[in-house]
Amino acid sequence: MRSYKWIVFDLDGTVLNSDKEIPEENRKAIDLLRANGIEVIIATGRHHSHASKYLYELGITTPVISCNGALIRDFPSGKLLHKVEIDTDIALNVINYCKQSGLDFLVYTPEFVYYSEGSERAKAIEEYNRSVSEQMRVPLYNINTLDVSKQSIVKVVVRSKAYYELFKKLTKDINKDGRLTIVKSENDLLDIMTKGVSKGQGLKFLAKHLGMDLSCTAVFGDNHNDISMFEVAGLSIAVGNAEEELREIADHITLSNDESGVSHAIYKYILPNPA
Repeated sequence: MRSYKWIVFDLDGTVLNSDKEIPEENRKAIDLLRANGIEVIIATGRHHSHASKYLYELGITTPVISCNGALIRDFPSGKLLHKVEIDTDIALNVINYCKQSGLDFLVYTPEFVYYSEGSERAKAIEEYNRSVSEQMRVPLYNINTLDVSKQSIVKVVVRSKAYYELFKKLTKDINKDGRLTIVKSENDLLDIMTKGVSKGQGLKFLAKHLGMDLSCTAVFGDNHNDISMFEVAGLSIAVGNAEEELREIADHITLSNDESGVSHAIYKYILPNPA
């Protein structure tokens, strides 16, 4: 069995269960990875501030891939290592389109998150903020306070239960020239970044930055925004609740996120004989 030196985890739907909590079994297994000299990396579609609670709970000390690779920060120092923003003219077009269409959306900059009027997705972040200390809260502001000309826009998140129809509409209406990447990250979320941004590209950046050998790297995920990681890593593991497109290209499929599938796969494929 190949020895893996770096393990990369998605958060939502993978390490986290349906209650947005880290099961104790997953936490123990991830701790055991580090005890065996294996580096643990988080790659999430979330804004890094929206993931900080879990990063501390998992004891992360490595750079974090956030916003699907548009941002990479050292943790816990917060030093920005990598940023890929959407061109200002395109970002403005996307935001105006979302406003005019009455969509539920969020706009991510390297430091802040802006929400549309009445956003249900913003309520989830507000709930998160109530669960953490003040220094870990997401800096959340109304979209009307955003000046696109003075901010770097790295991602726009659109919420819709009819995500596939919305994906087709967004592709047709705002991505005719192919300058954007639009990818599903959760069952009701579409993430919009500039062309070429992905977790896989973020992983390639970290490979150079940290001297990682991607052939000795294993990745865990559940959704479409994890596909790019599965395509570049030496080992790919989909949780049992993963989207079919991810399951089809995974090397292994473990139990679901509500069955602590991450821990099950760590013991079976990464540390069958832990020290």
